[in-house]
Amino acid sequence: MPNAEEVARQIAVHEAVCAERWKHVNSRLGRIELVLGVIVLLLLVGEGSVIDVLKRLLGG
Repeated sequence: MPNAEEVARQIAVHEAVCAERWKHVNSRLGRIELVLGVIVLLLLVGEGSVIDVLKRLLGG
């Protein structure tokens, strides 16, 4: 049975590994959000549909 020092060391190692994993996860999520934002922008503006609606609303 591990003693308190061994358990504390294992927990410290586990926390360090998890912290590193979360840094990578947050980085990937940021890139995914960026890609999704670009996709939404392209869907809205790519066909000119939003621009046409705005022109009609503004009397252009």
